[in-house]
Amino acid sequence: MTGPIPAASDLDTILARTRHLLLDFDGPICSIFAGLPAATVADRLRKLFGDHAQLPGDIARTPDPLEVFAYAATVSADLAARVETEMTDLELAAVATAAPTPYVHEVVTACLNSGRTVAVVSNNSARAVHSYLTRHGLDDRISLVVARTHHDPALLKPSPHLITQAVSALDAEPGECTLVGDSVTDIQGARLASVQSIGYANEPGKREHFTAAGAGAIINSLADLALRLRARVTNPEL
Repeated sequence: MTGPIPAASDLDTILARTRHLLLDFDGPICSIFAGLPAATVADRLRKLFGDHAQLPGDIARTPDPLEVFAYAATVSADLAARVETEMTDLELAAVATAAPTPYVHEVVTACLNSGRTVAVVSNNSARAVHSYLTRHGLDDRISLVVARTHHDPALLKPSPHLITQAVSALDAEPGECTLVGDSVTDIQGARLASVQSIGYANEPGKREHFTAAGAGAIINSLADLALRLRARVTNPEL
């Protein structure tokens, strides 16, 4: 059973300092693998290994494509590049059946109306992110996309690399930025990049993990965030 939704003041403390909202992609913006399951993608990626390596049990069973990609990099840079290319193609295919996250459009609108910018910082392919944003009418409302463009998984969250890239591209101070993510790696990356974080607990059990990782605030629904941002439009002192 999840805990209570955080008091409005918890979010307000963070939002008062936030000038740039950084949204993770898979989770806060959409479920990219809603129609093409992540486990199916992971299976497709495992086929690229062939006889290159005997897969460890956890990698042979994981439904997470990014874990398969990370392991490929331990085998060879060439294999990592081929796995990353295939994963990008599959993510692009998945965009057609990706399911938008409830209230994400309201969050983006409330941010813009309150004078804040919205950026995407994602471990997913930059091509897939841009394709989704265009398909769902968000491309002209998102100021910046910083996502996967390379076959080195060490550059992905929980590394702060993508987040610090976004902060720099926005010409912002880290403390003016807040990352909203649905995984512990988002919270860890945010801490390493010295930006604020909001954990999106969209599944049971995540709240406890986010608390342990040091999330600045935790929400169960993007509606919570949209409501507080709307309140700041009508009352900027909040």
